Parts: sequence; structure tokens; C-alpha cells
Amino acid sequence: MATKTDQTGVFRKYVVEFIGTFFLVMSICMAEGGGLGQFGPLAVGLTLVMLVYAGGHISGSHLNPAVSLAVYLRGKLNAGDVLPYMVGQFLGATLAAMLSGFLLGSFHSPEPVTKELDIVPALIAEVVGTILYVYVYLNMFTTRRTSGNTYFGLAIGLAYLAAMYTFQSVSDGAFNPAVALAITMANFTSWSSIWIFLVANFAGGMLAAFLSQYVNGPE
Repeated sequence: MATKTDQTGVFRKYVVEFIGTFFLVMSICMAEGGGLGQFGPLAVGLTLVMLVYAGGHISGSHLNPAVSLAVYLRGKLNAGDVLPYMVGQFLGATLAAMLSGFLLGSFHSPEPVTKELDIVPALIAEVVGTILYVYVYLNMFTTRRTSGNTYFGLAIGLAYLAAMYTFQSVSDGAFNPAVALAITMANFTSWSSIWIFLVANFAGGMLAAFLSQYVNGPE
């Protein structure tokens, strides 16, 4: 039977996922809506580096439902934690999208241009970009050979930065279902396209889990 202390410790993981996803999505929405242009992915990547280091020792700093699914498939996340992790992530993303919309509106920024995605290229870009990001995450956090490394946050942040610079022009660069929800709420992409992100991101996470398992071999 779990003690009250155990339950509090478990709840802290979900709070960390909420907080981390909130700040990650805030950086994405503010960078895109604030007109940072090509410097936007750099700001987002650096934010992710900090967040992964800040919460990695508590929750693993998934900050991404596709990562949580992949970590579960790798056997490194309890089944009972998967849904609470994802709920925290989606709630953090939703609040960040709402707050960034308020802040950008207070500066009288022009209305964001809603992007209609070309289905096949966007699906491919989101799948491949998610594989890149989640594969790096898994190899930093879920293998014995890299256990205890000090560079995990930098590698994960750089992976997301690379994915954004590589594929953002094709799909708007979510690689994260929670981010996809936020950028859709912010009208950066159309609601009719959100299924592209959800399908591609979760598929990419699953493929990354199997790829990581294969290349690392039995442990």
C-alpha cells in the first residue's frame, strides 16, 4: 500500500510535466507569434535544454506525450503514469497557448496566419522529426550505457532544435502532440490539420522506441 509520502512524490512528477510543458509551449508560441523568425527555434531549443535539466531528475522531463508513450514502450515508465503524464502535458500546453495569446494580443500583434498543411509532406516531416527527437531522448535517458550522463539536456535540446530547423517550413514543426494542440489553439495551424500531428507524432514516438530498443540491444 502506497504511503502518503509516496503519493506526494508521484504527484510531483505530474506537476513537473505540467510546468515544463507550459514553459516549452510558451516559448514556442511567443517565438512564433512574436516574430522571432529564424531565431525562434534557437530560443525554443535553449528553453528545452534548461527544462530538461531542471526536471529530468524528478519526472524525466518528457514534456511530450509521444515521449511518454515511447518511454513506456521501452519499459521505463509505469503504465499507471502514462495517462497522468499526458494529462499534465496537455493541460500545460493549453494554459500556455491561452496565456501567450493574451500576451501577444496585449502588444497588438497582427493576427497569426493560419497555415494549411500539405498532408503527405507534413505527415512525413512530423514522423521523421519526432523519430529524431524521441530517439535521442531515449538514448540519453533509458539505456544503461548512458545512465548518469551529464549531457542529456544539451543533446535533447539540440535534437529538438535540429528537427525544428529541418522540418518547420513543411509542417510548422510540432513533433509533440501537446505542442500541436497549442499551435492549433493559437491559430498557427488549422484545426482541420491537427490529426496530422497526432497521428504522426505518436507514430514517430512508437517507431523511435522500437529503433532505440533495436540499436541498444537487450539490456
